[in-house]
Amino acid sequence: MEYSLFKDNLKSYLIILILGILAGILVIFFSSFPSDDLWAFSYFSSETLSFWIFSTSIIVLFSEKRKTGVINAIIYILIMFLMTAIHKSFRTYLYGYTPYNSLLELSLNSLKDWLGYSVIPALLCGSLAFVLWNGRKENIAGKILKLLPIAFILLETISLFYTVFVNHTKLFPAIIDLVCLILYIIVILNYSISKI
Repeated sequence: MEYSLFKDNLKSYLIILILGILAGILVIFFSSFPSDDLWAFSYFSSETLSFWIFSTSIIVLFSEKRKTGVINAIIYILIMFLMTAIHKSFRTYLYGYTPYNSLLELSLNSLKDWLGYSVIPALLCGSLAFVLWNGRKENIAGKILKLLPIAFILLETISLFYTVFVNHTKLFPAIIDLVCLILYIIVILNYSISKI
């Protein structure tokens, strides 16, 4: 019997919606910090992918059905990217960098861009979730699929720590990537052991 944290029901989808909102808030929060100092907090929210690969992979692998994993990935990424797009538009409006005279005018003229910025990545992640869900299987393909996120997170972590040592910047995203790498390995090991 496989363990499924996320079921094919409204309650689980609402939990994913809330997780997407929290991830969006996280991106918005860190985007207000500098991206060129030692910590480079803003770089985490705009330039790195490991946290999003980590969290989306966990959501998909712990979804009850393939369909659930796809829907979860779409909801999670859609909400997070939509919140980010709206925030960026409103921020440029508040700083006076847009030709619009009101938030309503900004919203009406930006809706297409907001949807394009969020729907396309959400559908892409949904497609990847369709494939990644096979990582739940304990065959060679399943094991490879479970290891692919580790490979990406490891490469990005190495790249970020190289930047920390050479340019003395991006320490925060490097630490976040390292934490995601360790957590993903622990989760996958426990997941595999529980299925033996």
